[in-house]
Amino acid sequence: MKAGELNKQYLLNLLNRLFGAENVVSEYKFHPVRRWRFDYAVPDACLSVEYNGHGGFIKAGGMSRHGSIIGLTGDCEKINQAIAHGWRVIQFTALHFQHKDRIKHKLTDPETTIMQVIAQIQTEKENKQ
Repeated sequence: MKAGELNKQYLLNLLNRLFGAENVVSEYKFHPVRRWRFDYAVPDACLSVEYNGHGGFIKAGGMSRHGSIIGLTGDCEKINQAIAHGWRVIQFTALHFQHKDRIKHKLTDPETTIMQVIAQIQTEKENKQ
């Protein structure tokens, strides 16, 4: 299994543990018109997780869609529309999964980031009551 696949499997396992497998959806279509999908979503919490691994930036012979200005703009549009539709979007790259890369680039590990977002969701729920 490739590193990117392992990283995505780690995220799925983490979300299943935190929210229950019955609440986590892979390839969740969130937009009423566009074909956009989240890698993983917890619809009841309006929480999504996106993984942008090595394959999304580099391909044989040059850059892939994610590495071009058109691709990056499309990704921005997707995330902006997700937020406009009430979603919280957490994004990770391959660098988030290696300890040495997290230290070098001052990145937070995926579990800590997801736990921080869950805590914020809980705080907002408590403040609404």
